Amino acid sequence: MPYKVLVCDDESLEREVLSIIIERSGLPLQVVGVARDGYEAVEKTRELLPDIVLMDIKMPCKDGLSASNEIKSINPNIKIIIITAYDEFDFAKEALRMGAEDYLLKPVRPEEICTVLQKIVELYDEEKKKQARDRELREAIKRAGKLLRSSILATMLLGDYEDDAVIKAQAELLDIDRLPDSILVVEADLDASTPGAELERYEIFRQIEQICAELDIEFILPLSEEMVIGIISSKTEPRYMAEQIRKGIEEKMQTTVTVGVGEDAGNLKKVYREACMAAKLGKFYLGGNRIITGDMLEDLMGSEEDVSFEEEEELLDAVRRWQEDRAGEIMEDVLKKLVSSSRGSIIFCQTRLAELTGLVWRTARQAGLIGQKNWHLDFSHLQKLGRCQSISSLRSWCRSFIEDVFAENNREPAKRNLVKQAAQYIKENYNRELSLAEIAGLIYINPDYFSKLFKKEMGCTYAEYLTRTRVEEARKFLTNPSLTIAEVGKKVGYADPNYFSKVFKKIVGLPPTEYRQRIGITEKS
Repeated sequence: MPYKVLVCDDESLEREVLSIIIERSGLPLQVVGVARDGYEAVEKTRELLPDIVLMDIKMPCKDGLSASNEIKSINPNIKIIIITAYDEFDFAKEALRMGAEDYLLKPVRPEEICTVLQKIVELYDEEKKKQARDRELREAIKRAGKLLRSSILATMLLGDYEDDAVIKAQAELLDIDRLPDSILVVEADLDASTPGAELERYEIFRQIEQICAELDIEFILPLSEEMVIGIISSKTEPRYMAEQIRKGIEEKMQTTVTVGVGEDAGNLKKVYREACMAAKLGKFYLGGNRIITGDMLEDLMGSEEDVSFEEEEELLDAVRRWQEDRAGEIMEDVLKKLVSSSRGSIIFCQTRLAELTGLVWRTARQAGLIGQKNWHLDFSHLQKLGRCQSISSLRSWCRSFIEDVFAENNREPAKRNLVKQAAQYIKENYNRELSLAEIAGLIYINPDYFSKLFKKEMGCTYAEYLTRTRVEEARKFLTNPSLTIAEVGKKVGYADPNYFSKVFKKIVGLPPTEYRQRIGITEKS
């Protein structure tokens, strides 16, 4: 399509000559009208919408300079060529200052007009190409709008930039006039070790995107195990949106999500960190399927301190006493305090748990919970601990570690080994007061549990076994004629000779004196 030209001159011959030159130039131009003065030029510009105006300066009623200025206000992109006599050259310079493309001096030669018009045609062609490229780019931007919004949000949260103008310019390409000032972090309430967990997480993220589309939320960014959502608080209330997402997932799926809310604080990176901590730590302390704000997290964690020596000792004592459930509970409390005191630092928690691992493992070995062949497993647990990248994985590690510490306790060989240790101790210490509680304490297990375990393995109670051991040792001492019955009784733990004789007769069937006579031993007088 040719470019439209309006010729404006107060002399009819000049108008005709200029029109003929243009028509014969071979350029993609079409003269759509002529004007005799400035007023007519302005009116015909409004009517015909020309692309180029050839404007004479010296005209009656309204000169070309005034007309050009008015035409430019109608269409700033129109190209004006000034035609002037030499003595009007100062007017031509003023026209150029106002935005005219070029000027020609009368009398105008055809080649001069064609050269100037060729330049303007090329300029228009280049502008058209640029406009086409811009349109294509905007269409591409529109098609990739979702990705670009995610990119803008990622830059605002994670990028290192100094000038907000860059972000705002990117937003303008998408016709976005406001950027997020609050953040939601959505975490799926899933056990990552469960088969199919990642597939379910993907479905949750897909459902969240649909919910956000229904709620007219534009800024969504999937990041590893979480979905980050940018909220414009002047447009919608962040906590309301968080509840809509939580409720929507609960209704659509068999699982739930926890939503951390970080609200306007002037710094979106800080808001994002607040929302992350609210989601991760809040779920750790309170459980899933909740909306957790920074204020709630502050109240929850405000009074927590690091793990004390007394708590460490309580954990080790539970291990010594073979109290698996109690040890698990304490380990859970220890992790909570570590998470709280470090504000969720994974490295800090790993370091402190690694220290505890060595203490617990050594205590378990000393208590007979861990056999010699499994002493190396503490290194395996440290390797697993180092691979933990989230609070939930640390929690799983703690459970797994305690289970492994007590694993051998749940197998028969380990139980028999404990009873053997107790029996050996009785044989070595039968000659003094020896209570069941003392023996149980020495091998670090609960007295009631030890009593049942001992009877099951030995076929008799602890008291019966101690009595039999003492009587067996007494029979050996009674073969020594230099020892009196009372002395033998004291050697095996009975201070009262009469009680000793009574116990001996009950087990052997004879009192000590008759037993000696039967084996041919005469007591010294």
